[in-house]
Amino acid sequence: MQHQKNPLNPFHLLPAVLLAALATAAGLDAEENTTSRQRASEGDQVGAVDSPADGEPQDETTVTDRITVYGKPVNPASTTGSRLELTVMETPATVDIIDGDSIRERLDTSVMEAVTRSAGFTNDGHPGNGSQNIAARGFRGQGTVTKMFDGTNYYNAFNTLTFPFDTWGIERIEVLKGPASVLYGEGGIGGAYNVIPKRPQQDPSGDLRVSVGENDTRFLGLGLTGGLADNVAYRLDYSNNQSDNWVDRGDSKTEMISASLLWQVTDDFSLTGRYDHGDQEPMRYFGTPLVDGAFPTELIESNFDVTDGRVRYEDGVARLRADWNISERLSMQSELYRLTSDRFWKTLDYFQYDRPSATVNRSSPLVIAHDIEHDGFRTNFVLDTGNDRRQVKTSAGFEINDLTFARATNFGGANPNGVDWNNDFDIVNAFDFNPGVFSDITDAQDRTEIISDVAQLAVFAESQIGLTRSLTLVLGLRHEDVETDYEDVSNPPIFDQSVDALTGRAGLTLDLRGDTVLYGQYTTGATHPSNSIVQTTPRNREVDFIRSEQVEVGIKQQLLDRRLSWSAALFDIVKNNLIEDDPDSLNPEDVIVIPEQTSQGVEFSLTAALADALTLTATGVLLDAETDTGETPREVPEETFNLGLVWAPLGKLQFSADARYVGERAHPDNPIPSYTVVDASARWRFNEDLSVAMRVDNVFDELYAVSAYYWPNTWLVGKPRTVSLTLDYDFF
Repeated sequence: MQHQKNPLNPFHLLPAVLLAALATAAGLDAEENTTSRQRASEGDQVGAVDSPADGEPQDETTVTDRITVYGKPVNPASTTGSRLELTVMETPATVDIIDGDSIRERLDTSVMEAVTRSAGFTNDGHPGNGSQNIAARGFRGQGTVTKMFDGTNYYNAFNTLTFPFDTWGIERIEVLKGPASVLYGEGGIGGAYNVIPKRPQQDPSGDLRVSVGENDTRFLGLGLTGGLADNVAYRLDYSNNQSDNWVDRGDSKTEMISASLLWQVTDDFSLTGRYDHGDQEPMRYFGTPLVDGAFPTELIESNFDVTDGRVRYEDGVARLRADWNISERLSMQSELYRLTSDRFWKTLDYFQYDRPSATVNRSSPLVIAHDIEHDGFRTNFVLDTGNDRRQVKTSAGFEINDLTFARATNFGGANPNGVDWNNDFDIVNAFDFNPGVFSDITDAQDRTEIISDVAQLAVFAESQIGLTRSLTLVLGLRHEDVETDYEDVSNPPIFDQSVDALTGRAGLTLDLRGDTVLYGQYTTGATHPSNSIVQTTPRNREVDFIRSEQVEVGIKQQLLDRRLSWSAALFDIVKNNLIEDDPDSLNPEDVIVIPEQTSQGVEFSLTAALADALTLTATGVLLDAETDTGETPREVPEETFNLGLVWAPLGKLQFSADARYVGERAHPDNPIPSYTVVDASARWRFNEDLSVAMRVDNVFDELYAVSAYYWPNTWLVGKPRTVSLTLDYDFF
């Protein structure tokens, strides 16, 4: 069923309004300003989004919209909330900036750990989706929350995207709440987050981190940057993270290496080449079977997978970026990029526990392989035609993407010897069993099942127009066209799908007194009918993009000489024809369609310097999400809260604690209980270059389900209380 458009929808006027705005911008006086205009706040004083060079002292502590920030601007520019380089206060949307230094101070080693500190973002990941799924604003999934790397959207396949994942070499994570299609393409109804890596610096510096902890956990991180010539700088980052983890045979390993080279050709033109390679072997743990809707405590550390099971994700990203300040008013950024991903799963992932007989039925022996090649090019121009009387800035650009995707399985309809869902299983003693090998369960062989080739083209534009000195209009449009040639060996051989969407944003910001901004926006989004542009089916090949709409109003304020910063937002989102995995089927191919889902809520964020040595952060979301039948969506919490404290009673000693509350989540048969997890750490600084830290995860050893697997009776046990020690050394 296609979404019926409301003929009175005010968004229908947006193209005309934007064209008028562009015409206005083009007709304004082209005289160059000698000074920059005063922004909604003074955050533009740094003049760039890059942070100070690595290793630069950061003694002063300031309070901002960031989650815990040391020595940073109070109103930073965001490259994620807009392509116009608007500051957080200028953007008519909720934008969080999670600083990379704060992430490493907290000892968060994964992007998932870091980004779920942002209000309303909760973990919905497991090995079947690359462990990267997030729920936000009443929606969940890789097609719901767009994940980007330095501004580029690498499209997911079958709800799986595995890069980026590591935090060691990142500068910051920017989080945009609400539909992001107008900026980054299909998907992103719940929001988007952008992982921005550290960039090369001329001043030499180096960072070393060594961590050890319980469950034989080890982490090594190394970062180097410096100049090779007066106009050439390099950066290298490497991390290796290994652990035996908290379940039997739950060992994991990740490795990440990044290399970048910056050539400042002239004062106004630079080229940056970068390559990132990630290799992940996550826990081969697909959950614990439930008894009466709860974890059986006797199985908390059990893992029922076979000994030769394997899960591995290997990603490589190559990029070439050009930045050109053509004049004081006009700039250009272009980027050529390529992603390759190889993913492989060989595992059992369905378990049923019979407590009276102390046996476990093991089934669903799956082999799945993904092979992706994604090539793209994007160019964006930013033109500032404002003057002392009127603030006008315009951005326009285009992007093209070409993807090839191949999927092999041992259960597809075209497989003559596929998995026998009724007979490929075994029954083992829950407490004394030989895990066995995969071939003990099935002899089904994998073969290529799906091949797709995708061509995507998008054009986009934005404008910021000062209507008065305090009232600013922000407009955006994006038109996207996607053509997918799709071969499903198990169905009529080859067919194609062509879909397109026009999405946009109209927002207003009202600067009341320099430190207080009211804003409102109307945005629309678009999601591919198969949740990913690389896949489709005969039944939805004639269906266009699924539409969504959001209305949001909010306030952002900085008080007490910016020692107190807070924001609040009200939002209302509607999306039609959602696609979910069928909880009643063992076949991963089976899905269900939800005709409509709505979500209304309130979101808040607060950061306060209570004293020179004490900083408090608090975020929270309360929402009401429901489908057209009145049911709460699966695995979407309607209450989430985060509370953080940083206390430095002595110059060299710092304590921090973070509490995370996730409310009850709906799930077939049994709701997933709410949980509260507290993490704490203490750090001693010997000097500016050397420090040691002790971290305790899950201080109170809460037993909780971090997420649920595809099947109704299987949840994943969250990390128990775990202690680790970390040494950090900055050299050069």
